Amino acid sequence: MDTIEDIADAANAMFEHFGLPLHNKTEYIQWVGNGIIKFIERALSDDDPDQVQTYVAAFREIYNRGLHHKSRLYDGFPAVLNELTKRGIRLSVLSNKPDYFTKKIVRYYLSHWPFHPVFGQREGVPRKPDPAAALEIAEQMNLEASNFLFVGDSDTDIHTALAAGMVPVCVTWGYGQMENETLVEEVTFIDHPGEILSLLT
Repeated sequence: MDTIEDIADAANAMFEHFGLPLHNKTEYIQWVGNGIIKFIERALSDDDPDQVQTYVAAFREIYNRGLHHKSRLYDGFPAVLNELTKRGIRLSVLSNKPDYFTKKIVRYYLSHWPFHPVFGQREGVPRKPDPAAALEIAEQMNLEASNFLFVGDSDTDIHTALAAGMVPVCVTWGYGQMENETLVEEVTFIDHPGEILSLLT
């Protein structure tokens, strides 16, 4: 999902409400990927936990009203998801977005395909790159972790896949960045969603 414009709009509405500087989409892309609290901290450079929580609560409320205004599936994904479903390939989502938002986005945009389970950031469960949630997905599906393609766009996703014993696949689009060059040899890179199909055995 390409969700950055709705995230940016919600964050700027929140900052404007508090009389704080606004930011552009490029800046927001650099700050997403590790949950809302970390996202707000990066945008503010504010170490006051109470104040950060105030901003987080306001952002959640605003984003909840507008998370489906500009978000969209990346080009090429509907056809790939159709083919994966046709082949009986099981699909799941693991995100560092809060669980409520993750599930709401999946219901709104991905209801045509059988994604299950769908996990966002949940209280008491460490977020990626900790492998706990990824391994929980494997357990729920009753599949060995090594049978999963873990598709992501950043070091965080790759570390999660490797820690869980899953096969790491890194897309060359999205918001994340592969900053750790030592991971490159362990990762399969794809430039288009359709290439996922060629990785299936």
